Amino acid sequence: MIEPARAAFLLIDMQNGFIDGASPLCIAGAAATVPACAHALAAAREHGLAVFHVRRAYAADGSDVEAARWETWAEGGRPLSSADPMSLACPSELAPAPGEPVVVKPSWSAFFGTDLDALLRARGIGTLVLAGTTTPNCVRSTAYDGLARGFNVAVLRDATSSRSPEAQEANLADMEAAGTQLIHTDDFAVNGLLHVRDTEAEVARAVALELEAKARNTETDAAADTAAANDSGAPLPPTPTLESIETVSTGWINKYHLHYTLPDGRPYTYEGVSRKGPERYEAALEALGNTGAPTPDAVCIVPLLPDGSVLLEREFRYPLNSWCVSLPAGLIDAGESLEEAVARELSEETGYRLRADIAPAVRPLPQPGFSSTGLTEENVQVVFAQVEAAGKARPDSAELIEPFTVARADLRAFLDANQLPIGTRCQLILELLAL
Repeated sequence: MIEPARAAFLLIDMQNGFIDGASPLCIAGAAATVPACAHALAAAREHGLAVFHVRRAYAADGSDVEAARWETWAEGGRPLSSADPMSLACPSELAPAPGEPVVVKPSWSAFFGTDLDALLRARGIGTLVLAGTTTPNCVRSTAYDGLARGFNVAVLRDATSSRSPEAQEANLADMEAAGTQLIHTDDFAVNGLLHVRDTEAEVARAVALELEAKARNTETDAAADTAAANDSGAPLPPTPTLESIETVSTGWINKYHLHYTLPDGRPYTYEGVSRKGPERYEAALEALGNTGAPTPDAVCIVPLLPDGSVLLEREFRYPLNSWCVSLPAGLIDAGESLEEAVARELSEETGYRLRADIAPAVRPLPQPGFSSTGLTEENVQVVFAQVEAAGKARPDSAELIEPFTVARADLRAFLDANQLPIGTRCQLILELLAL
């Protein structure tokens, strides 16, 4: 999820000269969006986004008025200039708070002829959420200039306005096709940036992975392959050699002795456990030793409800002899896809289901994480899932599970007050969501 501190809310041209019906430059749909813009502005502040107020101000002599507007502007009292000061102001509910910059632009785009780009870069901002008027002109040109500069750009479709509903929808559709993300103000107010994709980072990762794969394919030297697989580009230190795997005991959990030869030639035996039988365990260790991508053994689900609440569980855990707080989780069955495993575990443990109105409803982290690197090779794929209530849970007879929800705003208080055992993975995820 995008960090609020790395995002900005831009309120564009919500000035009386564009809102007041008596102004010759009035945008027909602008006045109706004032409440939505005020709601979005309050939400941006609450969620911790940087807020920028983008304004238009003409020279009193009209030297910088767009040619297409000049005649209407000149004959209509010269709004949005010092000749009509009230037209430069905004409704009181949209007024800047102390410390919120006001960017005055000389043309359509908030980036044209301003220091907006430098201000955003100085704060480490990579995502923009736009509201205001007009959608075909200033909002659209700002969105396109933002995309061209490598920002993620989202537009609040119901907090922007055009001269007609037809123009509004056509321009929103064009912007979406060009890569702008469209969200509703209520969604933004409740969920913040939850439904805004970090597309720039996703593409950068995909390109980096493709370049890395090409580099590995063209290298013939094993040492160079190892170096390319490391973030630092440096080769790994000398690695112990796995000579054999001895099965000590079998059952639901299998115990093994791993016989290694250390880089200095000494023998070394390490104890490990796995749910995998000997053949699968040996294959898994061989793949990991060759830096192969592991196939997830299990899934851990972070279920998010439409109102932004988090779905959790109180579950009795026999190894602890105690109830504990956890996220829905379970092993991935043979032949089961990740999404199928997520849907099944949700249904069985909680009675909830994946939402059909959001695509994708399941967003996995980039790679599985390992449960305990000092004990087992088992790995778990963490996914964020958009869910909704569907029916009754269907846990196994020995599974004692009580689903419950916590509002995002209450997570800090919940974590501070909780006295039950909690898994490290669950604890860290909830701490991050609480931020």
